[in-house]
Amino acid sequence: MGKQCDRRDEYANLCEEAPDMADMFKAMGDPTRLRIICLLVTDTTGTLGVSDLAEKLGVTQPAVSQHLKTLKNEGIVSSRREGLYMYYTLDRDRMVGFRDLFNRMFETMMNKCAMDMIRTATRQTTLNIFTVFYSYTGVTREIARKIQRSCGGELIEVKTRRPYSTFTAYTHGVLRSRQEKPDPVFPEKIDVSDADLIVIGTPVWAWKPAPAIYGAIGALSGCEGKKAVIFTTSLKEPGEGLPILRQKLAARGVEVCGEVSLTKPEIEGMEKSATLIATIVSCYPQPEKKEKDLS
Repeated sequence: MGKQCDRRDEYANLCEEAPDMADMFKAMGDPTRLRIICLLVTDTTGTLGVSDLAEKLGVTQPAVSQHLKTLKNEGIVSSRREGLYMYYTLDRDRMVGFRDLFNRMFETMMNKCAMDMIRTATRQTTLNIFTVFYSYTGVTREIARKIQRSCGGELIEVKTRRPYSTFTAYTHGVLRSRQEKPDPVFPEKIDVSDADLIVIGTPVWAWKPAPAIYGAIGALSGCEGKKAVIFTTSLKEPGEGLPILRQKLAARGVEVCGEVSLTKPEIEGMEKSATLIATIVSCYPQPEKKEKDLS
């Protein structure tokens, strides 16, 4: 029996699913089979058979049949019979499942790279970061948690005293966002005097920061002279989110040394999240190197 996965790891089932992924990679690792997949992806007729694929690929029908058999065995391709003809299509559910497995593996790898980057950049110090954020749908919260998993430090979620409903968020909340009015929030006081670096995160509502984050900035205590990294999450364009955050923090005596906007596709792609971690590390104050005593 192989080594069991560590159940404490949130991605523990990846090692159990590795054989299935390996079989998928192996099935798709042949150039001809990849070309078959590409032809099926771009086909709009739904009537590609062995002879059609053989003609398009310039190979024999027995060779195509053998490749299709391999792809069918892995569930990548499905077939249907109409009279004397057999037609082939991609199995959507199987491909979606494979994509989800691959994305989890990729996210695990990116998190590991982020932690390695932090260990390399901060050998002589411990990160003391306060991540302050507001999240309505949970997207910003997940980014904040990724920051904490990679960098450690304090995680402070700001909540509005009166929770938004779906209706009030799109009416009252958006209006307050456009008017840059702060929401009453708790905690009422956010003491960051012990932080070496502050990270501020918020969703974008109607091209501006959510009103709760204005309340959070107003609740900061001991922030004067601190440095901050800011980030926004949005469905599409970030609008004025970052410039407004920078302006509000400057008014509290906080210098913004790094900023990252994250749109939904970028969050799903995960590369931009790694950029955020790299920005945080680059902004973190490094200890001064002691000169050698030459006396």
